[in-house]
Amino acid sequence: MLKVVHYINQFFANVGGEEMAHIPAEVREGVVGPGLAFQQAFKDEAEIVATIICGDSYFNENMDEAKNTIIEMVKKYNPDLFIAGPAFNAGRYGVACGAISKTVKDELNIPVITGMYVENPGADMFKNDIYIVSTKNSAAGMRDAVKKMAPLGLKLAKGEKIGASIEEGYIPSGKRVNFFEKERGSTRAVKMLLAKLNNKEFETEFPMPDFDRVPPNPAIKDITKAKIALVTSGGIVPKGNPDHIESSSASKYGKYDIEGVMDLT
Repeated sequence: MLKVVHYINQFFANVGGEEMAHIPAEVREGVVGPGLAFQQAFKDEAEIVATIICGDSYFNENMDEAKNTIIEMVKKYNPDLFIAGPAFNAGRYGVACGAISKTVKDELNIPVITGMYVENPGADMFKNDIYIVSTKNSAAGMRDAVKKMAPLGLKLAKGEKIGASIEEGYIPSGKRVNFFEKERGSTRAVKMLLAKLNNKEFETEFPMPDFDRVPPNPAIKDITKAKIALVTSGGIVPKGNPDHIESSSASKYGKYDIEGVMDLT
């Protein structure tokens, strides 16, 4: 039987909410919280041998230490599969699930899978590194998430061929694979057009990017009495870069008084 280690945060472990987000990583034998749904979905093919629990704040504020601790916990069980989450639309939880999954994959060479809402920041950060199943934006979608994550996880653990994202339910990673379709492109395009003209369901083969539109605030009535803050990610710093802010992947930010500054040179 395949062995699985499951990672969840303090909320899904029923430890507490935000007031307990500071707890460091701990490990418990067997199933905890949503692991029960996964265990039922695995049937007799896999067993969750341990559950690792870590507070969202602790993980994100002590990422290197948390990852090192959790890696040692995972090593102890030598699992065939590592599952994190699902995190749905919880941002810190999503980042934690993505980060620890990637670390387990890279350092221990163990198949990993997690799940989260497509707009979770963790999805965009790690979708090219690991399999992230697309979920609904809240825990109300737990059943649907497990239904997709469990079979894909078993495939990964068994080393089976993984199908396209539209077939398996994971967020596209940007990888393209050549394959032969039954019908030529022109035929598929005409069928799609006819379906659209007749108000029938169809699915595009080339989805366009979906950009958020944020409505602007009402115009300022008297700009002469307004206090304006300028926030930029353009790397603008005082001459000499006194705080030594990195030119890329900066680890800190600076706050500077621009009174009397009339140009940028």
